Amino acid sequence: MVNRARGKGTVAESAVVEYLRTHGWPYAERRALNGSQDKGDVSGCIGLAIEVKYANAGIRMGTWIKETNIERLNARADHGILVMKPIGLGERQVASWFAAMVNSDFNRLWAKVLVAPEFSVVVVNDPPDHYNIKDLKWQMTAKLRTLEDPSREILALTFRPPGTKDNPDAWYRVLTLEQMVRLLHAAGYGDASYAEAQVSDLQVLG
Repeated sequence: MVNRARGKGTVAESAVVEYLRTHGWPYAERRALNGSQDKGDVSGCIGLAIEVKYANAGIRMGTWIKETNIERLNARADHGILVMKPIGLGERQVASWFAAMVNSDFNRLWAKVLVAPEFSVVVVNDPPDHYNIKDLKWQMTAKLRTLEDPSREILALTFRPPGTKDNPDAWYRVLTLEQMVRLLHAAGYGDASYAEAQVSDLQVLG
């Protein structure tokens, strides 16, 4: 059972690495295990700690985000990003997998976009919603369809986990991997010259 789970994790990590290699991080690769000093699943992405989860059995956002933040500290990275493969979206739809971070980390990333030489994206912010993982895929699908200018707009859903009403820094921000990559480029991470010349059409989540 452990080997099977590890195999699924390897598949997910490989899909994310391949996507990153063709979208601005040509030296991305799977990272060897580091035991208690885990620095994330992907190396070769300067300034970023990236954790990848094969989440077909269910998404445990809170536990996984905490793990990602520990890895960010271990790696002395600027930002920690949790990438999750949800049920129903295979490796060919990796661009539509979920990419999440805590709100405090997201705000620090967005601050870098605001002072970037080329201010090329805007974030679409909805009011914070109660966290319900069962609705996440539906909400992402529906709200992506409402974007007026997909080439410029970044959709970042905001979720408020239980017990965090008065602590917005601990809220979750969830994007698709494609949109997270665009946001990272806008903040100066990765090499946009390796990315595709045209912004791809947003995939419709199945």
